Amino acid sequence: MNDFFTQIFFSLSIGGVGGFLIGYATKKIIKILMVLLGLYALSLFYLMHVEVIKLNSEKLLETLSSLVAQIVGFFSSTLTYLPLSGSFAAGFTLGIVKG
Repeated sequence: MNDFFTQIFFSLSIGGVGGFLIGYATKKIIKILMVLLGLYALSLFYLMHVEVIKLNSEKLLETLSSLVAQIVGFFSSTLTYLPLSGSFAAGFTLGIVKG
């Protein structure tokens, strides 16, 4: 019986600590990527304004929809491992908030 609780505690602590570290790092990386994405978007808008390029918005929306579907599929598959993914999600959320 004691071994059972040890395994659950180990799984929860590893998931929580791992989630916190990944959440913290993710928030920092997302900040950098958002700045780069903003600069990229501004450059595209400028090039569209001076009529150097023409943006295919339908293809862009199709690509983004595919990416969102893949992300949703990933998160739905992690729910299979509920104790580990639950503590990971809690740690990830805490890492995002503290980051």
